[in-house]
Amino acid sequence: MKAFAKLSLLGCAALFAATAANASVIVNYNADANAGQAQFMSYLSGPTVVENFDGLANGTAANGGTHQNSWMSHANSYNTNVGTFSLISAGQGGSNLFNNHLMIESRSTGEYGREALSTYQGDLWLDSNDARAVSWQFNNAQTAGMNAFGFFIADAADVGATLTLYFDDNSSSDSYTISPYLASGNLGFVSVRSSMSITGATLSFLNSKGNDGWGIDDIIVGNLPEPGSLILLGLGVIGLGAARRRQKA
Repeated sequence: MKAFAKLSLLGCAALFAATAANASVIVNYNADANAGQAQFMSYLSGPTVVENFDGLANGTAANGGTHQNSWMSHANSYNTNVGTFSLISAGQGGSNLFNNHLMIESRSTGEYGREALSTYQGDLWLDSNDARAVSWQFNNAQTAGMNAFGFFIADAADVGATLTLYFDDNSSSDSYTISPYLASGNLGFVSVRSSMSITGATLSFLNSKGNDGWGIDDIIVGNLPEPGSLILLGLGVIGLGAARRRQKA
């Protein structure tokens, strides 16, 4: 019995090592936003964590006459249900007030082309405010142990800029570049799937120009069933092999 237990433990260790060695990340952008969300949701298993940014407004909108001078809220970083968003490198200044801050926007205040993110009264989103670089850190307890997330993104790469999404989950990394000259007001769905937990991971939004921006909304973080299923299958195979050896003995 002790030999069997030792063999099983060694098999488990080898399986986990193989899983870590084969860690992978898939970053995908679907220009058909609704289809992209539906496909992503079909991958998930179990509970999810959602962030729609509706609770991050200060209450009273600032209406300055132009979209660049209007906002629901602005701050250098926002702590949310799904992690911390921070503006790392600012874009254009001038008419873009608080260009070193991210903004929470609504249909009445949001910059041109991002209204597709708003589908009901009070539906808010997180806006890059034309930042050159924004980071999203998965540093909260709600998403601990989860390994997949997706979100709607609007009005990206429409003024000749490229937007590179670079994800690093501390075991492997991948990126996706949204090509320039998409139609103004474009709406897509981004999904990221990792074979390892995203706890402590970072998604960077890297814009090639400082006069282009984007907004994101309706983030969903959850779990893919495959890694756990593979581990359970591996344990079953290990147990079966050991049982056969015992029968022969």
